[in-house]
Amino acid sequence: MSDLPSRFRFTQKAIEALPPNPANAKSTEAEYSDTQISGLKCLVGKGEGNKKFLMRYLWHGRKRAIAIGRFPDVDLNTAREIATEYKRLLSQGIDPKQLKEDKRQELTLYELFQLHYLPYAKHHKRSWQNDEQRFRDHLQPAMGSRLLSEINLEQGQALQTSLMSQCKPATNNRITTLLKAILTWSVRMGYLEQHPLVYLKTLPENNQRTRFLDKAEIRRLFMAADADENRYAGQYVKLLLLTGLRKDELRLAKWEHIDKAHQTLFIPHTKNGKSRILHMNHMAMQVLQDTPVIAGNPYLFPGQKPGQPLNNVTKPFNRMLKRAQIEGQVCIHTCRHSVAALIVSSGGTLYDVQAQLGHSSSQSSQRYAHLHASRLRHTSAQVANCVEQALISPGVVKVEPLALQRAG
Repeated sequence: MSDLPSRFRFTQKAIEALPPNPANAKSTEAEYSDTQISGLKCLVGKGEGNKKFLMRYLWHGRKRAIAIGRFPDVDLNTAREIATEYKRLLSQGIDPKQLKEDKRQELTLYELFQLHYLPYAKHHKRSWQNDEQRFRDHLQPAMGSRLLSEINLEQGQALQTSLMSQCKPATNNRITTLLKAILTWSVRMGYLEQHPLVYLKTLPENNQRTRFLDKAEIRRLFMAADADENRYAGQYVKLLLLTGLRKDELRLAKWEHIDKAHQTLFIPHTKNGKSRILHMNHMAMQVLQDTPVIAGNPYLFPGQKPGQPLNNVTKPFNRMLKRAQIEGQVCIHTCRHSVAALIVSSGGTLYDVQAQLGHSSSQSSQRYAHLHASRLRHTSAQVANCVEQALISPGVVKVEPLALQRAG
C-alpha cells in the first residue's frame, strides 16, 4: 500500500486494481481520493478488499460524508455523476445527506394511502370502498412504490394514457381524480408541499350517447319484472323505472322513510352526502302497496338474509332483461337515464331532471341536453306562433313610423 498514492485520477481499471487494506493496518479501510472530482473517495476494506464510493464535504464548517454506492455495482462514471449532483445541491445551499435522510423518511404513495388517507376516507366518505378498489387495481401497481415527491405531471399523464386501453373515459377520470384527491389531501395535511397533478386535465366524457329505454322496452321490462321468480327484485326494478333513484338509494330504503299521507320517500343519504325527499307518483305508491312487508325486516325490498335488504340486484335485473328481449349496453343505472329521458320527452326541463334525480348541480343534468333540444325547438315555435297571432289579431293597434309621427 505504501507504493500507492492516496490521491490520483480515478479510472475503472485503477479502481479494480486497488489491493485490500492490509490486515495490520490501523484503519479499517484504506481511503483514496479522486483528483478529477474533489471530495470523491474510494474506500477499500480488509480481507476481500470490498470497495465503495463516498463523498466528503464541508457543511457550515463541519465535515460530512455521504455514501454513493459499492463498486462495481456503481461504476466510476455513475459515481462521478452522483458526486457532481451532490456538489450542485451544495452550491444551492442544500445538504445532500440531509436531503437523502429526509427522503428515506418520506412516505410512498402506498404508505400514505394505507396508513393515513384510507382511515380518513372511511370516516368522511361513503364511497371509500370505491376508492380502495380503484387504488388497489390501478394506482398501486402503477405508482404505489413511488415517494410522494417523485410523483409528477408526466407520470400522471402516463397513467391516464395507459388506462385508455383498459377502461372508458369516465372510469379513467375517476381513477386520476382519486390520485389528485389523495395528493391534494396530503398537501393539506402537511405530508407534501405541493403536487403538480393539479394541472392534469380530465378526459372528455361523451355523455350525450347515454343509453335509455324507449317506451316499448319499458313495457316489456315491467312485464318481465312481474313474471320474475324474485317478487321483491321485480318490484324493485319497477320502482327504479318510476322514480329514477340510484341503485342503493332504493335498495337501502326502509318502510319508516315512507310517508303515505304525503306520498313521499325520505332518502337519508345520497351520493352527494345530503338527504332529500322524493315525491312518489301514484304508480310508485301502488307498487309499494303491492309489496308484502316482512316482519322484522325494515327494508322495502328484503333479501334472503333476515333483516337485510336485497344483496345482488344485478343478477335478477339481467334475468329480466333477457326475458324482455332487451339488448345493447343496458345496466341498472339505465333505468335512471330512462326516467330523465321520459321527463324531457314529456315537456319537462333540465331543472325538472335535476330535481327528480337529485343531482347536486345542473352540470350532471346537462348530459340530457341533446334530448331537450326538440323541446326547445317546440318552445321557440310556440313563441313565434304567439307573436304571429298578436300581429294578425284585429285588436292590434297600428303604430305609425317615427318620421310620420313627427310630421304630424
